[in-house]
Amino acid sequence: MPKKILFIITKSEMGGAQRFLYDFTTHLDPNNYELLVAAGKGGELLEKFEKSNIRTILIKNFSNAIGIKNIQAFLEIFRLIIKFKPDILYLLSSEAGFTGSIAGAFCRALTKKPNKIIYRIGGWAFKEPKNVLIKKVYLWAEKISAPFKDLIITNSEFDRQLAIKNNIIKPEKIIVIYNSLDFDNLNFLPKKEARKFIASKINNSQFIIPDSILVGAIANLYKNKGLIYLIFAMAKISDNHINAVIIGDGPEREILKKLIKKNNLENKITLIGYVPDAYKYLKAFDAFVLPSVKEGQPWTILEAMAAEVPIVATNIAGIPEMIENEKSGLLVEPADSEALASAIEKMLTHPDMTQEYSQNAQTTVKEKFSLVDMIRKNEELF
Repeated sequence: MPKKILFIITKSEMGGAQRFLYDFTTHLDPNNYELLVAAGKGGELLEKFEKSNIRTILIKNFSNAIGIKNIQAFLEIFRLIIKFKPDILYLLSSEAGFTGSIAGAFCRALTKKPNKIIYRIGGWAFKEPKNVLIKKVYLWAEKISAPFKDLIITNSEFDRQLAIKNNIIKPEKIIVIYNSLDFDNLNFLPKKEARKFIASKINNSQFIIPDSILVGAIANLYKNKGLIYLIFAMAKISDNHINAVIIGDGPEREILKKLIKKNNLENKITLIGYVPDAYKYLKAFDAFVLPSVKEGQPWTILEAMAAEVPIVATNIAGIPEMIENEKSGLLVEPADSEALASAIEKMLTHPDMTQEYSQNAQTTVKEKFSLVDMIRKNEELF
């Protein structure tokens, strides 16, 4: 009889957690599992699942603000668990982890059904760049709900150690399973085609793609991604042939646009918005940059490694577990635009070094971050 698994995720806009969930569930054998995915509103995840013939349901009341909606979301999840009767409750991201684990524990106590509760976190919310009080609320939410979870998965050893240090859960109940790629099924466009596509998305006639040295970032435009530091870094780079393209959308878009304009960088940096399957265009870049101030284990780094694109990133969370500084890329401290500018210039002016780093990075992603291994390690928990 197939094992019933209920996946619950806070948001349905595509990000790291959503990417993991989609890759994982679509590779599970439907003969072995009956799957149901519940998600908050706001994005394309549910549509992608429906096209893949995976059952979905909308959680209407997920909310980041503490209030009546939290109780309503709890009741939605509680009723869903009672109705679906999952063998495994698999929770992704902070709010789903908190509300879902408490609802799951209530159902377990009422029905006496020993459903297993697994919580996967892609980066602790209490490490986000927010005020101290909000960060403490996030931390205590993790501590309060942790006893209801049978197992916690992080995607970096850094986050596992952070949980242990903050006494969230016992060490034996938290494990690391890295994000991973299906390397053989990635479809990167050649450099010339990728640049042609990016050029087609740029309205500014002064922003010249063909003759430029192109720095690229792919990220949701959230504060966590530290994209203001890329803008500051580009302002410090005097070579007019070095330009930057940022692919992605999000709440920080207007702030970034104003910052670009304020620093007179309209002909040096452009935001081209959301692009489906943005990884395909990575080879357009002479260097890939991710200046995050808070991370888990970013997929875009894995994709840049697979594409053999030179990488400059921040030395935080799971990134140094992917990129070895001065061997497979360059790492700088977060929120340091001067160091970021220096690393970008170094990467772009030393082609032999750049080629060596890129080859090392691609070897690492093949050996260490296999999708087959990621799926196997998760299935073993079931």
